[in-house]
Amino acid sequence: MKKERYEGTLSYLIRTNETFLMVSTFIFLASLFAGYLFSGAVGGLLNPVMDEFRRSIAEGELKLTTASIFLHNLQAALLIYGGGILLGVFTALFLFVNGLFIGFFASKVPLGDFFLLTMPHGVFEIPGLIIAGAAGFRLASFTYHFLGDVITETWYGSLTERMLHFYSEHSDELKDSLMLLGIGIVFLIVAAFVEANLTLGIYTYIKGVV
Repeated sequence: MKKERYEGTLSYLIRTNETFLMVSTFIFLASLFAGYLFSGAVGGLLNPVMDEFRRSIAEGELKLTTASIFLHNLQAALLIYGGGILLGVFTALFLFVNGLFIGFFASKVPLGDFFLLTMPHGVFEIPGLIIAGAAGFRLASFTYHFLGDVITETWYGSLTERMLHFYSEHSDELKDSLMLLGIGIVFLIVAAFVEANLTLGIYTYIKGVV
């Protein structure tokens, strides 16, 4: 029974947020390819970011542990999600920047090495960020409908009563956004574990065989 309820909830989330998932996927993948294909044009913007990333690893600020990697990715996911408060503008921006950086990084190393060093955990990390993006867009939809009704719709009572009424009208959207974010975070937990404990071993093994 619990399994059926879970599967029903998951299928519901996918079905009702399909457009947001598609938009999030498009923005992320488009920016990823743009970062790779136009690495020369965006180098001035992203080289300092790349240098800072390398410095944080070299100085131990970003450790290659499950907890450190997860917290780093969680920060990115929360920024992507929180951007939905401002009608999704910053959700789209943060998704774009993350995809752009990954594509730019891919252009700086041999492509085979890039795939070997990113795919084991990337198959979880990238969907996690994309789902966080869909959650951010659903949050934007909630914000738009809630504030729109508070401002324009007729309702008698105090401001608190007015806000509570229209919150209840659209609370399902907020709940959907939080459930999507939770699913994205689960993906990021798995990605962090794989990156910290398996990715380098897989890379070393395959390079040794090949």
